[in-house]
Amino acid sequence: MTRVKKTIVCPIGGAGVGGKWMFWIWYHLLSGTKRFGELQRLIPEASRQMLTLELRELEQVGVLRRQVYREVPPKVEYSLTELGWQAEPALRQLHAWGKWYGEQVDLEFDWMVSLGGRWKFWIWYRLLSGPKRFSELQKLLPPIRQQVLSLELQTLEQMGVLHRQSSGWGSIRGEYALTELGRTSEPILRQLYAWGRWICERLDLEYDWPVMDEVEARVC
Repeated sequence: MTRVKKTIVCPIGGAGVGGKWMFWIWYHLLSGTKRFGELQRLIPEASRQMLTLELRELEQVGVLRRQVYREVPPKVEYSLTELGWQAEPALRQLHAWGKWYGEQVDLEFDWMVSLGGRWKFWIWYRLLSGPKRFSELQKLLPPIRQQVLSLELQTLEQMGVLHRQSSGWGSIRGEYALTELGRTSEPILRQLYAWGRWICERLDLEYDWPVMDEVEARVC
């Protein structure tokens, strides 16, 4: 029996592999075939090792192809596969959204890099249904460690996505809620969720999101 491939899907990476720089690798290949050195110049913040790793992962899941030419010195080029090209509308919309969002706040953030991590998107996505206490978010994201959740919440607050508010008169417990700017991005977040699912179906990857359904979390 063939073993089903299993992964935790990062909606920005889109290919079920996640990764800090995958959006930018994918986006820059929309303009045509690139050599490794060209990608390094286009994404100077990415280390050579990290860029190599994320290119390899995108190749393994079928988003891009690697062409090696037998010459001296060796020449290697990267280009998108048919599946990689099918995501072009979503990638361009994400790029436009990231640029718009960055203009709304007085902070220097690369939104596509920030959301390329494992948890920021999911915290943001879960708050679309309303304010949540820290413990509620832990139940909805059961694999996350308490320290990691605290750090991610702080970062999202600095990014202007959410704020901490009192949960009621005389209550010392705080709740996390989206800011107006955070809620304005609901359409793109919903689209990211759908895009991740679509990519999984095309790649024959198990749809294994690192989140728990809210009804299930209440039962737990």
